[in-house]
Amino acid sequence: MLRVLCLGYSVTELPGYVERANALAAAEGRPVTFLRSGWGGHSLPSIAGLIDAILDACPCDHVLLELFTGNVRYFDGATMRDYLDDILAATARRNLPVAFLNLHQGGVDYAAEPVAGLLGEYRALYGIPYLDLAAPVAAAGAGDITYLLKDGTHVAPAGAELYGTLVYALMRAPPPGRAYIDRFRGVPVRFEILPLRTLPGLECGFALHRNGLPLHFLEIPEGASVEIPLGRPRHVIGLLVTYGPRAGTLMVQDPATGRDRAITAYDAFSYYTRSVYRSAVFPAARSLTITQTAALPDVALRKGEPDRGPRLGRVSHIFFRRRLGLAERVALLRHRLLRNLRRLMGFPRA
Repeated sequence: MLRVLCLGYSVTELPGYVERANALAAAEGRPVTFLRSGWGGHSLPSIAGLIDAILDACPCDHVLLELFTGNVRYFDGATMRDYLDDILAATARRNLPVAFLNLHQGGVDYAAEPVAGLLGEYRALYGIPYLDLAAPVAAAGAGDITYLLKDGTHVAPAGAELYGTLVYALMRAPPPGRAYIDRFRGVPVRFEILPLRTLPGLECGFALHRNGLPLHFLEIPEGASVEIPLGRPRHVIGLLVTYGPRAGTLMVQDPATGRDRAITAYDAFSYYTRSVYRSAVFPAARSLTITQTAALPDVALRKGEPDRGPRLGRVSHIFFRRRLGLAERVALLRHRLLRNLRRLMGFPRA
């Protein structure tokens, strides 16, 4: 049985195209099954940091990467490539063929956005196939989008049928997707994570399970502060927190510099608890101080009434950009130079 892991965000996490693809495989008697690892509320940095744990939790033979319906367009092209390259390096080390899946996201101007060009680049340079459904759905017009998608992003029944049928058509006889492996196996890991439960003296007593991964969160009551030792100067890029009924605003500070960042872990969907990656950049922090503030954010919930009790913050992981050694820097420079050379030569196949 060929196991295809669909790795992505909330469109992958919620019932929809994965079920449709599996139903078509069963109807045809094809030895292929579609698995899901959906990370709604996450983005490229957290997938890059968690990728090895995700692949450990979901053994598979092929990976379909649905990585472009999150807030990836906040990143410039070079940063987006950095995160994608780390994800692809992890799949290459396991000899896993990959393909990209680009789905429609509400609010994106598909006449002038970078993802389609990026996917074309990776296909031309590295032979990574992709299924781009974003632009065709956008071109269908508002009436058809409403028929296919409930909110411009998440599928209605007709959208689940369309997406699932086309995903199955792509993967029923999976495209090669292996040409990239030799180019990425030696790319150094640039992003890493620190699970707070591994630090002595911190009790991470709140657990969420997502996609087979247990996430253990340190709880910070309203008005309390916790210092997180990092051991050495590290380039912090973000944290994994929970959004939920009792969440609020966390103040994250580098005590050595006084630099701080407010993270409001609350939105219109905070009537339930979920893990979310939030960016917070501290270039050379030896420790972080995290404080839970008292205010209930002024955000209307989509359903239910807000919990007006004391706020409670939760953090499970700190995400870093690694400082590379000399050999790693040379390997990364070689990878970038070869990519730029092939781009200048008109995308000859890797």
